[in-house]
Amino acid sequence: MGENKHIEELDAFAKKYVQEVEQDIPSLDFTSNVMNTIIETKSSEVFKATPLISKKVWFLLFSILTVCIIYVSKGKSILETWTISNKFKFKPKLDFEFPNLFQSISVSNTMLMACFFFTLLIFIQFYFFKTRFEKDIDS
Repeated sequence: MGENKHIEELDAFAKKYVQEVEQDIPSLDFTSNVMNTIIETKSSEVFKATPLISKKVWFLLFSILTVCIIYVSKGKSILETWTISNKFKFKPKLDFEFPNLFQSISVSNTMLMACFFFTLLIFIQFYFFKTRFEKDIDS
């Protein structure tokens, strides 16, 4: 019961002050002023396109892909020559051995070429979409 009285008081209060508020009447050229403002602002000021994947992440992904391709195609021998431990003759002793997970994996040249061209086509597609959407935003 007390809640209904409180709601009725709020309703009466709102009605009283809504009736007292003056109505704003826009000027005669309001629409043209708004349209001129919209036309004057450039789309680059309103919307700044930012890439979903930054350049650092692309570089990291490309590096990982390159290392994986080199590892699979050349095997461990080329990676062992690049390590710092061989250069400085530093070989720490480990009490445990890592299993050779990739020892039995062999990838054919056809598969490597297919992965390479697939990745190349993805990059071309990204470039195509980027330029197309930038043209749409600018115009």
